[in-house]
Amino acid sequence: MNMTGSSNNSRIDQTEIRFLIEKNADGIIVVDESGTVLFANPAAEQIFGRSSGSLIGSPIGIPFVAGDTTEITVHRPGGGPIDAEIRVVETRWDHRPARLASLRDISARRALEERLRHSVKMEAIGRLTAGIAHDFNNLLTVVLGNLESAQRRSANLDSTLLHALENATRGAQQAAVLTERLLAFARRKPLEPRLLHLEAVVRRMSDLLQRTLGERIIVRTKIAANLWPVEADPTELEAAILNLAVNSRDAMPSGGELIIETANIELCVDPEPAEGEAKEGPHVLISIADTGSGMTPDVLRHVFEPFFTTKSDGRGTGLGLSQVYGFAKQSGGHVRVSSQPDVGTTVSIFLPKAAAQFEMAEPQTFQPRSLAPIPRARAAETILVVEDDKDVRQYTVSSLRELGYIVFEAVDATVALDVLRRQPDIQLLFTDFGLPGIDGKSLAEQARLTNPSLRVLITSAYADSSLIQEGRLAPDVDLLTKPFTFAALAMRVREVFDANLGSDQTGVRVLVVEDEFLLQAFLIDELAEFGLQAEAAASFKDALTKFQCISEQLAAAIVDLGLPDRPGDELIPAIRAVRSTLPIILTTGYAKDDVRERFAQDAYLAILTKPFNSHDLVNALQRFGIRLSKSP
Repeated sequence: MNMTGSSNNSRIDQTEIRFLIEKNADGIIVVDESGTVLFANPAAEQIFGRSSGSLIGSPIGIPFVAGDTTEITVHRPGGGPIDAEIRVVETRWDHRPARLASLRDISARRALEERLRHSVKMEAIGRLTAGIAHDFNNLLTVVLGNLESAQRRSANLDSTLLHALENATRGAQQAAVLTERLLAFARRKPLEPRLLHLEAVVRRMSDLLQRTLGERIIVRTKIAANLWPVEADPTELEAAILNLAVNSRDAMPSGGELIIETANIELCVDPEPAEGEAKEGPHVLISIADTGSGMTPDVLRHVFEPFFTTKSDGRGTGLGLSQVYGFAKQSGGHVRVSSQPDVGTTVSIFLPKAAAQFEMAEPQTFQPRSLAPIPRARAAETILVVEDDKDVRQYTVSSLRELGYIVFEAVDATVALDVLRRQPDIQLLFTDFGLPGIDGKSLAEQARLTNPSLRVLITSAYADSSLIQEGRLAPDVDLLTKPFTFAALAMRVREVFDANLGSDQTGVRVLVVEDEFLLQAFLIDELAEFGLQAEAAASFKDALTKFQCISEQLAAAIVDLGLPDRPGDELIPAIRAVRSTLPIILTTGYAKDDVRERFAQDAYLAILTKPFNSHDLVNALQRFGIRLSKSP
């Protein structure tokens, strides 16, 4: 028996190639002109899900056309389909014409490609969704703000008109909830993570769900012992569980079981992970399973897309699973859905184990802001509002003036910087993030180069990635999300003003590092004149020791460049390692260019050239927002 290639009629002994064929990772199969199998290697048995004995002598049912490589789907008996690449060549087998096919299983590659396509599509949808939410939130800021303003002035309105205003407000608030879900999907909603035990969350939610889903739905829980803690936003986690439970209820109109299960799991690394897939390592699983109608594979491919819903009666917004998807991703985790028609659906949320074990924070009870009095401005507090949307800017400016603030306004960063130069008394920059050209965060950074004590509050219809770190708001960002109400604006502005009172000046103590006795005495007396207490040091070593003892109590440091044991500028790195924003005044009789260049980027350091007088010292202190007990 032999096999002859059609291209050169060379004769090859079958025994010489059998070993190579049988050990080949690709499936090798030979058929005669009628399609009956003459030979199949072990790899082909795996692809077709049949032994060589059942393959040989029977037609295989796939096209064997010589030519370029093509792709086919092989349906295995009792198993799922396999995607394969096939290349067919003409040959001879046992002295008769035949076709030899080489098949390669590409199911894993196809699955990876599909996951990558899905990831790219979801990312694109996320960007589009964030843009839509941005525009809607700008509109809702104006709508809700003016409705609230009308209600504040509605004392003399008849009840019918007042009722209409209340209905309009509720509708706008519902629209705000929808845009919030869109932002959750797009991972543009800042989370407020806390250390949580899922056991407590699940038990609390299961009691609530049993009461609210109806008697025909039986809620069961399977909670593993010794669950690891996770870091997650409790409000968003509960919203995710509730969304999934509502979906399950709708899939079980005649009743059924809802099973909430938790477990500690170790996710293994995927050798070919798609972007956005779960990362390896310890995770806590929370799954919500139902015995409902289930979903087809085609539906499963779209379940996380915004506005996609299987509900035909118009009840669903298609944003429930989108919110779950965004929450899981932004929390550093992952979500998977498995479903079979007429069997049920299981949604599995994987959240990373918290990095460290420490005490759970006790739940806090907050007074609703609507019940608290609306805070107003204090004397001469001045704000610059930067907003490119005319309607939002007019609403914001009028609201702040109603609260008693002195308000300037600008349409973009260029105008804002000019206003800040002309109006040095501005204390708070209230800026939209999405400005044309320079964004709000970059504007704040530029403004603080000349005014380090300037308070900054950023507003945005969604949180850009530069405002979010690992799913939560960056620690150096104060944010008011749109749409905001009059009360929310008043509260947030007041919080920023009051919080900065403590951060501008940690205390009334100033570290004075000066070896010249008379100059040290002058500085001590001048500081005392304006209500500041000097902590004097005459050497580098003494200054470092004092700083380490009282660093958190200092409002500023005045450091002479020429100290007897080490240069004073070498003290700066030690101070910055502990207090990165402590105002420092470096005094010197001669400041070389290299010293000025070295500290040019330090917005909280000023160089004061000797000789200087009381007025020069006070100007330097006030530049950093250090409060003095009396005017100079």
